[in-house]
Amino acid sequence: MTTTPVAFAAALLASFAAPSVRAADDVPPEAVVATLPFLAAEEPNRIVVDLARDGSTPFRLMLDTGASHSALTPLAARAAGVTVRALKQTPYRRKTRVGRDLQFHVDTSSSDTGSRTGWEWGLLGANFLEAYVVELDFTMRTVRLLDPKRFAVPEAPPEGEQATIPFRGSNRPVIEIAIGDRRVPLTIDTGAPDGVILSGRAARRAGIDVDALAPFGTADTVMGPMELRFHEAPELTIGGMRFEHVPIVVAPKGWYGMVGESDDSIVGYDLLSRFLVRIDYPRRRVWLRRESERTTYQGVDYALTREAGAFLWTGKDGFGVLAVLPGTPAAQIGLRPGDVVPRRAQAKTPEAVLLAIRDGRPVTVARDEDGVLADVELRPAEAAAAH
Repeated sequence: MTTTPVAFAAALLASFAAPSVRAADDVPPEAVVATLPFLAAEEPNRIVVDLARDGSTPFRLMLDTGASHSALTPLAARAAGVTVRALKQTPYRRKTRVGRDLQFHVDTSSSDTGSRTGWEWGLLGANFLEAYVVELDFTMRTVRLLDPKRFAVPEAPPEGEQATIPFRGSNRPVIEIAIGDRRVPLTIDTGAPDGVILSGRAARRAGIDVDALAPFGTADTVMGPMELRFHEAPELTIGGMRFEHVPIVVAPKGWYGMVGESDDSIVGYDLLSRFLVRIDYPRRRVWLRRESERTTYQGVDYALTREAGAFLWTGKDGFGVLAVLPGTPAAQIGLRPGDVVPRRAQAKTPEAVLLAIRDGRPVTVARDEDGVLADVELRPAEAAAAH
């Protein structure tokens, strides 16, 4: 959950230029409390916003609908100008550009100098969001906070590629989706970069043989590492809108009870980004308008990921390999989980890396060889030697 500083030019634009709006906007201007642009982040599938008032120290937070309360790690809090006190029991309070104070906690459970996982993060949770209709516009890369007294999500939208779905749960929205012909409850979690993550229990409810799934590495969460496996759903339906060949991550042991009301299962950024999303917290319903039928993995066209056979995550200095599909170009060149493709002129984006793998071009990776990090050039003809 670490984030990179915003580039100077981007900061100027965010500070002085009004964010773009859609040509046909059904939200009356007087209903818009605030418009917050997505800020640059190290990881592609994150919604990071700045709640600081003009002229104040930046207050960068990841908008996380899966978090019931707002919280920061000690270093993230200090970077925002917060004086951290180890024994403080009551929430901190900070004025925001929205005109409403944010109450938040600082996680000093293990230390008042850093986080227990090594990640430094700040979460904007539901204790703040629940006062609004929250619009997530992934196309325009903006968040709008709408006044629920001036705008409401329709109970029954017009026919077409849109739907209104009632949600349950406390202040973390839980909706139902269908995987094949099985319905499962999922928490809407913008803090999760994947499209769908199921606990072992939810996966079995959806008819998935969890024990037969291939390992998919581990994920670093705010609670620690989490074992993962992989499944591809031939069909997934949300609000009556159908997607095909949807990547699903399965966490056999769940998310440590963090998402309890939905069996520890979530719908995250990858799938949500296919829609214009409005979460009407006061009326407990979600409106979705489909804007793309493509499925993605970590923000990359999933069809390309499948063709190349490599699942990549994007880091500050390169692209890490999470998993490799057998019998694919990635397997044929000898790519391995744990390899990292350095960010270079020929590999500036994950798409460029996947295209090179798919097309059989040489790929250089940084690989741990008995504790020594070495550059290894992979070519299709050298696959046998690489193993």
